[in-house]
Amino acid sequence: MRHIFFYLLVGFFFFSSCREEKNSDVQDSKNQNKIHLNKSQPKNAVSKMELKSKSKPKKITQFIPQVVPGPGYLPDPYPDPCPIDPPGYISEPVITCVGPPDPLPKTIRDSIVNFPTIQASYGISIDELLKYIDNKIKNSYEWNYLRELGIEGKIYIRLLIDVKGKVREVNFLKFSEKELEILKPRLITALLTMPNWNAAKDENGAAVVSEFTFPLRIELN
Repeated sequence: MRHIFFYLLVGFFFFSSCREEKNSDVQDSKNQNKIHLNKSQPKNAVSKMELKSKSKPKKITQFIPQVVPGPGYLPDPYPDPCPIDPPGYISEPVITCVGPPDPLPKTIRDSIVNFPTIQASYGISIDELLKYIDNKIKNSYEWNYLRELGIEGKIYIRLLIDVKGKVREVNFLKFSEKELEILKPRLITALLTMPNWNAAKDENGAAVVSEFTFPLRIELN
């Protein structure tokens, strides 16, 4: 009987010691896991992540300058939807008319009558035209310059005269001496500002646009 009691007591102590070792091992493993978690994850990490997920995204505001129109500003009634063409953009051709294009607008030269029935005239004869020109160019700076050089010669001039008798164009066809070209500016001013001519007329007596060509002799006597 004593032997049985002794074996039971030894078994109890052995069982209790094994249980304590097992509990200690479990507690050590929990402590190690806790240390591992503390090292890999910072303190209050879960709370920061939660706060980050709960926080609302911030709105990014962009500053756009406002242009204040000044006095007298009128907005464009038809604004261009694409003010700047992208690189390599080729615009489509725009058809503005149907059929052949319109002819070019007519000018006064398109109405010139080359051989009118009555030629344009200034005064009674051409002598009045030459007298008018002499009064405009004689004793001028250019005239005195030619006199010092002793240059004389002829200048061939063609005038364009409209239906009202006004000189519209002055063309110089030829200078017998190159030095005579010094008179060009003064002659142009004198001829474009001269009184009206008698316009040329066709066979019906209607005034027409014409040209008048004449030689101007420069004599320094």
